[in-house]
Amino acid sequence: MKDLIIMGAGDLSKDVCWLVERINDNRKEWNLLGFTEISEEKEFMGYPILGDDNVVSDYPNAWVICAVANQKLRNKIYDNLPEGTKVATLIDPIAMIHKSAVIEEGSMVFANSLVGVGAHLSKGVVVLYNSYVNHDCEVGKCVTIYPSATISGKSVIGDYAEIGTGVSIIQHKKICEGATIGAGAVVFTNIKDTGTTIGNPAVTMGAKKK
Repeated sequence: MKDLIIMGAGDLSKDVCWLVERINDNRKEWNLLGFTEISEEKEFMGYPILGDDNVVSDYPNAWVICAVANQKLRNKIYDNLPEGTKVATLIDPIAMIHKSAVIEEGSMVFANSLVGVGAHLSKGVVVLYNSYVNHDCEVGKCVTIYPSATISGKSVIGDYAEIGTGVSIIQHKKICEGATIGAGAVVFTNIKDTGTTIGNPAVTMGAKKK
């Protein structure tokens, strides 16, 4: 088994911990050493809190996975890791991943999700439960895709975007870097502005043009 440290001890970390346990229930792969967090608490989810993020340097042979929900902060944490740190990739045993899909390090695919033919998840992408990233989609780094979202074929999702629960994005659409697509939105057009995109058909509120 490989030693693993989960960076962060917040809400997403609970799901990541469960993901690790599910992987181990299927095949013993990870020895979860604990979490990093600035906290007076000594434990989280039954595992030790090891210290702040700098404690990773004390475990040179351990793998890490970042469970911070904020997309840009997650990217910053990965960028600031000590040189040579091994970054894990976690895929639930019942996720559906086509053999041609590319999933980069630091990404996580949760139960009942799909990453289709020729799809590409960049570094640090989080695909939560029951979400579909269909054929030939390109998903930028540290994107978060919340439960039951569907991204249809050949869509392009920019870095640090947030795709909310139950979102539907039709095929061939482009979502700009840093966009937020609110829960339940149905996206029929390219999203060129940041802000929060909501509704059916989706419109962007408080847009700040990129």
